[in-house]
Amino acid sequence: MTIIHTLGPQQTDSNRAAEYFVQKHSDQDWTISLHASFEHILMNLSDYADDQLLIPAAFQSKQLQLAWGDVHYLYLRQLALKETFIYDLDPLVLLENTLVANQVGYTHAATARLLEQYIPGVQVQTASSKYLAYQEYRKNGQYVLTNEQLITLMPYERQIARIEVPMVWCRYQIKEDD
Repeated sequence: MTIIHTLGPQQTDSNRAAEYFVQKHSDQDWTISLHASFEHILMNLSDYADDQLLIPAAFQSKQLQLAWGDVHYLYLRQLALKETFIYDLDPLVLLENTLVANQVGYTHAATARLLEQYIPGVQVQTASSKYLAYQEYRKNGQYVLTNEQLITLMPYERQIARIEVPMVWCRYQIKEDD
């Protein structure tokens, strides 16, 4: 059995992409291991030697100050790129809570600039997943950029935009420590 590590919870695009990958490669026995953040996986690669990592090319980390390109080069000793594939994200939606006027918007770090493009001057707060961003928005946000499948549109909310995004996914072999 081969374990493939990616971002959880089950509602994430990463999990859906992993499920798609496993379905397409059903000739092998796979287990998907979901994590609270990609940062957790990257900071603990030695614990996952001989497993796989599935990460989107749009990966951004404010915590580690890294983008996917940084990960690709900085982790050459620990990660071997095995393949890439295209799998669309769940459509993104930008919502506004019309009862809140604090200019705070929630999203994932990878989509922070996209949120700023639609709402200039927004105070972006990032979460480790779009799912968690939506949960935070529900508490005190004016805006959220999240996955369409996650939302339940309330009477006091308005949808500003719906954005379809194809994504490149990268599957890596996690190497043993040198």
